[in-house]
Amino acid sequence: MSTAPQHAARRAARRATGHAAHRTAHHAATHTARMTAALGATALLLTGCGALDGPDRLSADCTVVVDGSGSGADSENGFRAKEKLKATVPGFLADQKCRYVSYAPITAASTASSCQVPRMDLDPDGDQRSDRESLWKQTRVLAEAGAEKMLDCARRRQPGSDVLGGLERAAKVPRDGDGTYHVLVISDFDQSDPDFRLSKFELETPAQRDAAVAALVAVRGLPELPDTTVHRVGFAMRGGRTTPERVEQMGQFWQQVLEEEVKVGVDDGYGA
Repeated sequence: MSTAPQHAARRAARRATGHAAHRTAHHAATHTARMTAALGATALLLTGCGALDGPDRLSADCTVVVDGSGSGADSENGFRAKEKLKATVPGFLADQKCRYVSYAPITAASTASSCQVPRMDLDPDGDQRSDRESLWKQTRVLAEAGAEKMLDCARRRQPGSDVLGGLERAAKVPRDGDGTYHVLVISDFDQSDPDFRLSKFELETPAQRDAAVAALVAVRGLPELPDTTVHRVGFAMRGGRTTPERVEQMGQFWQQVLEEEVKVGVDDGYGA
């Protein structure tokens, strides 16, 4: 028969066991709560990191080719190359999501020209700011200044209009981005260099245009521009002195050169 002390001992043991179970449950609940809080904080941190990335990164390769010939003079006798550059380049860089921007001149001997402007990265990995749009606005201003520097050099050194040579320079720049290569050409496309003057050729008939294309390719060759769109600004303007008939003929000539021979897309969406 149990004695009173034995009953007391059993009650004390039960209380101790209950307290231990309670402490264990409390510890487990506390641990779970802490883990939940930690996971929540991690999720917030990861969400924050995602937000810091901002919009999709820029990715395209682009080149700005500028015509330093007299026909691009900033006067009523020219197509105002610098004015068109300022009006077009920032929008072009934004529209095409250009990350890497290179530059090429159009001179009397474009491929041999000593004009050089360093390639720019408009969305550098090393810049950790969260507002990428603000960064891009700044770098596009610098990119426009680079295009102006190239134009000034092209005007000073061997002014002329070797347009196909300018595209050859564009074909040789590095391409590290994704997708289509975008080449903005600010020029009237009146090819005029020591070896070939488009103004000397009749372009009225297909046979005449074939002869002119063959002559140009013979002296300039064809640039290799796969997966490329050429965006033209100032095409056939020549200070407003070109007749509508000649503009149409030049359009057919360059369509044959660019789309059929070089095999690039042509976009005149940025206007004259």
